[in-house]
Amino acid sequence: MKDSPSSQAGIIKVIATLIGGIVAVGAIAIAAAFLWPAQKAELRTADIKRLDYDSSMAAINQQITHDTAEAGLRNECRSFAKTHGKKTAKAILLIHGISGCTSDMADIANVFYEQGYNVYAPRVPQHGYYADKKRHGQISFSDMVNYMTTSARQVSGLGEEVGVAGHSGGGNMATWLAQYGNGLFSRVLLIAPFYEPAASQAPKWQIPLMRNLYGNNILPDRYSGNDEVNGLSYRALAKYVTLKENYKANLAAPGLKHVGVVVSEGDHDIDPDLAHDIPQKMATNNNASFQYKKFPASMNIGHDMTRRASPGVSAHSEEVFQTYLAVYEGK
Repeated sequence: MKDSPSSQAGIIKVIATLIGGIVAVGAIAIAAAFLWPAQKAELRTADIKRLDYDSSMAAINQQITHDTAEAGLRNECRSFAKTHGKKTAKAILLIHGISGCTSDMADIANVFYEQGYNVYAPRVPQHGYYADKKRHGQISFSDMVNYMTTSARQVSGLGEEVGVAGHSGGGNMATWLAQYGNGLFSRVLLIAPFYEPAASQAPKWQIPLMRNLYGNNILPDRYSGNDEVNGLSYRALAKYVTLKENYKANLAAPGLKHVGVVVSEGDHDIDPDLAHDIPQKMATNNNASFQYKKFPASMNIGHDMTRRASPGVSAHSEEVFQTYLAVYEGK
């Protein structure tokens, strides 16, 4: 028995309503994915207590002991300090990049140590494990804040003047610390700072989607180049992008005296405009001096630019590392 015309019309109306509802839900989901607020309360506050030299060293040694006992952690990825046995005029905190580890900052540490600095390079949480290179994708916002505030407290007693230097995602963290460090850090060195991927890696319109869907762990993790062994975690990248969205209004950074930036024309991983504009604005808005250096493409230096053995760096290592020191000191 065939349905009557009125019955058929009713069925069509129900189907149309269902389709309309699905479309509406889809539109709301898409809008939410783009418009989800990036501001997070835990990324907009810090409680950093300053220590004396002995207390700083006790806290640092406790961190090193913890890393030494951590199962599966590579030896070269443990937190480390290079000190002169007493509080010095200058100290510096070194922060490695996403999926890297402290050994990436060892050559820079030597340069500053030889100039009389006390140096501390703490390992970023979820980084540096033998068997699970994907583990850096498990980093959380709480991990990031605890790491930054704890590291600032640990280094606080090592020098009369304290600065911070970071590579890639570590540069992002260093920028955050300049603002939320309660005036502890007077100098900042940003080496290829990662605030967002280069447009060739992710078009601008995709950034909010990546930040919200991966940064909030809604989508399963993926890895750059679809390489789960050596690729960068989308979830980790998105969390660092989110960190940038939680900087202070006008990038207010009490006590900041100098901002230095070093990038390479051959680095195609980071947004080069943001790597210049954010640090410059932070310097300008805080009446701090600003120095910017770009290595030319002819030097063949890519994003990996903190190790003497890195491609391109090895042929120009003395120039590269003296540049880091000079740009940090504003010479």
